[in-house]
Amino acid sequence: MYNQNQNQDQSLKQIKESVFSKMMRAGSKNYFFDVKKASNGSNYLTITDSYKNQKGEQVTSRTLIFRDHIQDFLANLQEAGTYLQ
Repeated sequence: MYNQNQNQDQSLKQIKESVFSKMMRAGSKNYFFDVKKASNGSNYLTITDSYKNQKGEQVTSRTLIFRDHIQDFLANLQEAGTYLQ
């Protein structure tokens, strides 16, 4: 049986847990950067890329970066970026 109140509560919980969200378009790909609040109260970053393959199917991949790893992640990302210029 469908419980509308329960569904609304889950939707509100999802909205409440979102701290930051930004989308970046890059050609045929979309990147999503979302900071969310974990059940233990700490924030984490989710990076999602999304595109359509040759069959027209939506393909997504997701990477989660937790707060205690973000500084190392950013340092390594910046270093890797120097090789792209």
